[in-house]
Amino acid sequence: MTNFNLKNTILFSLIIFFYEGTLFAQDEAIEETVVISAKYPVALSEVIGSVSSISLQEIESRQVSDLRDLLDNTVGVSVTRDVYSGRTFNNTVSIRGMGGKRVNLLIDGVRFGETYDGYGRDLVDTELLKRVEILKGPSSALYGSDGLAGAILYITKDPSDLASENDIYQSVTTGYDSDNEHSKVSYLAASVGEKMEGLIQVTAREVSETELHDDAVKKPNPFSGEQSSIFLKGKYLINDNLGLTLTYDTQESEGDWNLNSTLGTSGYPQMVSTTSSIGDDDISRDRVSLSLDFSADSGLFDNGSFSIYSQDTDQRQVTNIDKSIVGNFVNGPRGPQFVPNIPPTPIREFKDYIFDQSIDGFAVQFFKSIESESGAVHNIVYGAEQESIDVSRPRYRTETNLMTNTVNSNIGGELYPNKTFPDTETERTAFFINNRIDISDKTAIVLGARHDTYKLNISVDQLFKNVNPFGYSLVEQDDSKTSLKFGFIRDLADSLSVFYQYAEGFRSPDFYNSNLSFTNFAFFYTIVPNSDLGPEESEGHEFGVRGTTENGSWSVAVYDNDYKDFIESASTGFTPTGLLRFEFQNLESVNIKGVEFQSSFDINENLAATFGVNSSSGKQKSAKLTTIDPDQAIVGLLWSSPSGKLTLDSYIKATDEGPQGLAPSCGRSGCVKALELSGHVLLETYLGYEINENLSLRLGIKNLTDEKYWDWTSVAGTSETAPELDYFLNPGRNYSLSFKLTF
Repeated sequence: MTNFNLKNTILFSLIIFFYEGTLFAQDEAIEETVVISAKYPVALSEVIGSVSSISLQEIESRQVSDLRDLLDNTVGVSVTRDVYSGRTFNNTVSIRGMGGKRVNLLIDGVRFGETYDGYGRDLVDTELLKRVEILKGPSSALYGSDGLAGAILYITKDPSDLASENDIYQSVTTGYDSDNEHSKVSYLAASVGEKMEGLIQVTAREVSETELHDDAVKKPNPFSGEQSSIFLKGKYLINDNLGLTLTYDTQESEGDWNLNSTLGTSGYPQMVSTTSSIGDDDISRDRVSLSLDFSADSGLFDNGSFSIYSQDTDQRQVTNIDKSIVGNFVNGPRGPQFVPNIPPTPIREFKDYIFDQSIDGFAVQFFKSIESESGAVHNIVYGAEQESIDVSRPRYRTETNLMTNTVNSNIGGELYPNKTFPDTETERTAFFINNRIDISDKTAIVLGARHDTYKLNISVDQLFKNVNPFGYSLVEQDDSKTSLKFGFIRDLADSLSVFYQYAEGFRSPDFYNSNLSFTNFAFFYTIVPNSDLGPEESEGHEFGVRGTTENGSWSVAVYDNDYKDFIESASTGFTPTGLLRFEFQNLESVNIKGVEFQSSFDINENLAATFGVNSSSGKQKSAKLTTIDPDQAIVGLLWSSPSGKLTLDSYIKATDEGPQGLAPSCGRSGCVKALELSGHVLLETYLGYEINENLSLRLGIKNLTDEKYWDWTSVAGTSETAPELDYFLNPGRNYSLSFKLTF
């Protein structure tokens, strides 16, 4: 593909947009509002900063089934895939080039449970969602730790979104995706009464491994999984000023892997031939929350809410391996020498790795609107949050000699069972205030601050001591951080405004970074806690221009984000016993700059268009940062028939080439050329048809031209001959089909 210049693309798009805007006109529509930017509804055209939203209509029309599908058409946002122990999963959400644990993930206003590396980030069933909002830029002044790059807010369905008073809503949805043979059936019912309303949704899914493009040499590891979720929400109006909301959702998934990519002969100091490797994975997540919403004619607040919540996330990976020890490497006069086992020793290995996390907390929030004597209106949101997060990571592993039936639990230089970090309770407490001041009809400013305190309480048991034989001193983090936010918006004309925002973000050292303590004698290294470890921090500047025409809206934003004190593992020399020593340190500083353009407009009564472009670049110290998403443009054409029964949504996604001229990766065996990717263009289309007032179908076709491509952030840093490269290849042409029956 010929490279496209993003600056020229944006200029061309603006010209086309304004040209189209003079051709067609429409009646004024109800303006969209979002809550993620201020913790209360703000018209999207009045938001200071950049926010994207994904509606229920889009979620349904694109037949979204996982995190990757959900965020796929949002410019400046990406989801990377990863492979761990032969398992493939959606791993990291990145906003404008920064991701990992540096993005706040929230559901109905509170953070939801994390996953451990190797399990993936698909912890929310997309069937629950009525809306998703994405805040781009540091978000800690609103949402606390982990908000270096932004925040994603999942908003679940309400009964009143579906049913009207005394008219019960029921629907059954079935669907199929060919790329991973994903099938689902979901039942949803909602009822609204005078004082009470309720909703129940039950979803069951079956899924297989994601197919790779037909040009892939390797085959994906076979997978067979089942997922189920139950969602309940009830609301009770106590009186005109007081209401209760109870929400419960539970999600279960289990899957079996044939880990064929791990088969073969490898290993040091033992040479092992693996003939069978079977994985059995289970994940469960339970969430319950109770919220009291209130309003009053008070000097302190107009309305507010108090909520308590609890979440439990339990993840388990079991692996059964059949292998044979075919020989050992021993030190000889000329270095390590291979000594074969004759006959080979048959071994059955069992691994059971567990990650459990529980979150309990409460949040109270107040809203007050005050008009000053000068005529300025202060819209103030303030409140407090407190939560306690408990994590545990036990690992069990044994090897059974099938010739002697002896059991070994000292494997590869590690003693099992063990925990590579101690059981940890993280306590977080925060106070926040955000004030949007409408100085006049044309000017508004935002001032925000949040003070977070965080503390790590650790509990040491024998499992942790098993891999910490030197008894390293552990770190009980006890610190605080204040995050600030400032911005303004100014109307230059009735249809044109400018805005600027400064926002701060931070991520406190977590249980893993603070106290990972591990010694492996077979490979001669040790990992030591660092008592001087501090939080990662970010500062974001964003300047934008936003406009409207008679038939649409557009915005251009230029951003400049500085990230410092990145927490990374670094070698710090050798111990007195000769072990290579590692510890987590605050090391790198990164600067990411970019420009983003978004527009949407109605061409006529039946045809609408959307357009988005993101172009960014980064520096790590003095070198170019090569892990950022390449420039991307997304064009959407949304058509509906005059009757509204037939819809056709089509998208063109053009992605520029990845970084070129990268330095080769060099090691003992020589240098290997780094992977470089060419640009690509993807086409996808979604058709919806209302067969009658109760039955509708949707058909989607992705990668219509059967393009062979990788996502850069999933393979950045890989050599062009890496054996695992095929496993990151995206599917070729694939389709999805769903039916919805409403009654």
